[in-house]
Amino acid sequence: MRELSQSKVYLSIVKDIKEMISSDGLKQGDKIPSERELSERLKVGRSSVREALRSLELLGLIETRRGEGTFLGDFRNNQLIKLLGMFILEDPNVKSDITKTKEILEKDIIRNICLLEDKEELQNLRKNVIHESETLFDKIMALERNYLLYRIWEVLKSYSAEIMDNKVQLGQNDIMSLLDALIEGNSDKAIAIYEKKDSSHSLI
Repeated sequence: MRELSQSKVYLSIVKDIKEMISSDGLKQGDKIPSERELSERLKVGRSSVREALRSLELLGLIETRRGEGTFLGDFRNNQLIKLLGMFILEDPNVKSDITKTKEILEKDIIRNICLLEDKEELQNLRKNVIHESETLFDKIMALERNYLLYRIWEVLKSYSAEIMDNKVQLGQNDIMSLLDALIEGNSDKAIAIYEKKDSSHSLI
C-alpha cells in the first residue's frame, strides 16, 4: 500500500507540473520554476519534486543547465517515442501498419490543405520553397492547424524513421507541382503527385 501511495503522489506531481507549465504559458526553451518554487506552489516535498523532474529530464521533456536552471524541452522529440519504438517495432505486422497508417494520414492532410480558403501561406511557401520533401511536408503539415492530427503524424513519422532503410523524396519539379495543386485546391492532382513515390515507402 505504501508503494502504491508513493506512486500516486509521484504521478500527481508530474501531472501538476504539466498543468502548471500549461497555465503559465511556458514554451519550448522557457525556464521553469526552481525545485524550491515548485515545492512551494504544489505544496509537496522537494525530494518528491526532484524525483518527478528527474523522470521528466530522462524523457527529454526538460533540460537542466548547470548554473542556469531547468528549461522546457521539445515535447515532440522526447525519448519516450524511441523507447516505445524499441519494443513496438519488433512486431513485423506493426511495421507494415505504421507505414500504411502514415500514408492514409498524409493523404487526408493533403485533402484538408486543399480545402483551405486562404492560400497566402501556401503561395509564400511556394515562393520560398526549400527543395527537400521532408522540410516541405513539415511546413505543409503546419498549415493544417489540427494539433492532435499533427502530433499523431509526428509519432508515426518517428516510428517510420526507425523502420525505413531509404527515404523516397520527391524531385524539385514534383515538389513545385504538389504546391501548385494544393494552391489550386485540386486534391486528386495533389494525391496523384504524392503517389508517384514507391508505394512501399513513405514520402518522408
